[in-house]
Amino acid sequence: MFVDDEPMVLKGLQRTLRKMRGEWEMVFADSGRQALDILASEPFDVIVSDLKMPEMDGEQLLTEVKSKHPQVVRIILSGHVEQETTFKSVQLAHQSLSKPCEADMLKQTLNQLFAIRSLLEDESIKRIVSQTETLPSLPEVYTEVISELQSTDPSIKKVGEIISSDLGMTAKILQIVNSAFFGLMRKISNPREAVMLLGTETIKALVLSVKIFSEFNQKKYAWFDFDHLFNHSLSVSMFTQTISKEEHLDKNLVNNALMAGMFHDLGKLILVTNFQEPYRRILTEARETGQDLWGLENEMFGTSHAEIGAYLMGLWGLEYPIIEAIAFHHCPAKSLSYATGLLTAVHFGDVYDRSKNGCNGENGLSRLDHRYLDNIGVADRINDWQMICKDVTERKV
Repeated sequence: MFVDDEPMVLKGLQRTLRKMRGEWEMVFADSGRQALDILASEPFDVIVSDLKMPEMDGEQLLTEVKSKHPQVVRIILSGHVEQETTFKSVQLAHQSLSKPCEADMLKQTLNQLFAIRSLLEDESIKRIVSQTETLPSLPEVYTEVISELQSTDPSIKKVGEIISSDLGMTAKILQIVNSAFFGLMRKISNPREAVMLLGTETIKALVLSVKIFSEFNQKKYAWFDFDHLFNHSLSVSMFTQTISKEEHLDKNLVNNALMAGMFHDLGKLILVTNFQEPYRRILTEARETGQDLWGLENEMFGTSHAEIGAYLMGLWGLEYPIIEAIAFHHCPAKSLSYATGLLTAVHFGDVYDRSKNGCNGENGLSRLDHRYLDNIGVADRINDWQMICKDVTERKV
């Protein structure tokens, strides 16, 4: 369904998308109210809505759709996206596109979103998640930070105070921001300074990751190195952000880079804590034979840590580019993506960090999906990415 209050825009969309009539069943609505009436009478897979509309704007419409029809993929299509899309409306949509939008771009975007949705509806993932006794939930301190950032008058001071209320988190965040990872010129002594210098997106990623990792008892699972996983995730997050900036990705993607890198292996935490013995055997086999861990996970569980982590991110309502990067970071070609994005950066960052630490044996970067990188036209960027990631690594030492 396409929703826009301007008749000429709707006619233009109909004309542009005429060649898609053999693949899509399309309906065009001229108001948010009409769109909701149609949705109440028949099912849809996706709604593409303009942002600026009278009476009921795109933000209000998508709020209603998210509440009453959560299975529908939600896309904002607007000429005002970059300048005027509010933080809240971006959160309500699975994807934001600027108009005029080429039919091929829209088709590609929808195919990617449907691929992720299909993956997250896989029965193997649901079966594994249903068997878990320990499934992390969004920490209260994180939701408080998000609530403050979404308020009409967000305050950096208030965000700093929220973080400071958790002494353990404060200590860990300050340890990380004062490390060589961020290369700050002076020592940061409190969370408010960290927010001011690093920005809210970085702080969001750190708050969520530090709190989630702190919930797992290292002594109870002594056979698994949580610190190693955290440090690997932090490295991948930095590589992801660095590559995202180097490739001049959309600002929203760059903002989400740390989150995608920090949680690309989140599913491992779920498997470690809920399937201890079988997962311990899988980890041992992968280490001794050099086989891909995610392949062995699929043999045992019918799914892997990548899909499980993406499923959890979906439950948390994080943005689709993050979910896509997590879900497909071992097999990016399955994403149906034809452009460089967070998935590309996370895929490279993960392989590079494991290669650097000897986790890939003698294979090194051969575990990159070279065909995928070639298909999206960035195979010639591998050496450059190695160099900039090496710079990040040396800065850490």
